[in-house]
Amino acid sequence: METTDSRLLTGILEQADQAANKTLQEANRQAKAIVEEANKRAQSEMEAERRTLEQKMKQVQLRLQANMTSAKRKAILRHGDDRYQEVLGRVTSLLDAKTIEPYLPQWIAEAALGLDLKEAKVSCSTQCPVTEAHLSMAAALVKKATGSTIVLHLDTKPIRSLGVVVSSLDGMVSFNNQVEIRLRRLDRVLRAMIQEHT
Repeated sequence: METTDSRLLTGILEQADQAANKTLQEANRQAKAIVEEANKRAQSEMEAERRTLEQKMKQVQLRLQANMTSAKRKAILRHGDDRYQEVLGRVTSLLDAKTIEPYLPQWIAEAALGLDLKEAKVSCSTQCPVTEAHLSMAAALVKKATGSTIVLHLDTKPIRSLGVVVSSLDGMVSFNNQVEIRLRRLDRVLRAMIQEHT
């Protein structure tokens, strides 16, 4: 009986051993699968992080490039503005009463043409007064350009800066041809010329 019990016991132990081996192998296989899956997930996450980092780096580089371009453009504009102010300062310093006096008839005629009136008054500065001769020349220029006759009067109220302001007799409409206003009208042309040469 002992042998039968012994064999039975041995058989049970062998089966238990085989079952344990099988369970161990299955556990090892599952552990290996879990490790492989974890490695794949880790690789995938690392790849996703790498792509995200690359995208962020590209964005940073694009921002940096945009900032550099913007800084260059601002520097160019600042340089252009400095040059413009320099040119404007030189031009303004050259424009005095003696320089502009010969142009007063043309400026008066230009303003009169712009207003298209039969009669107008002309204001001027005390530094560069308009004379009756200037008014006559201006009226002649208007007559030559349009065939119309205009009567021009000197206004008793002076203006502050060099140039002229031509107005209707009631003062409701006017055309400003003062030096600073004329320069402002040429602003775009002056800036374009400065940019072309800088």
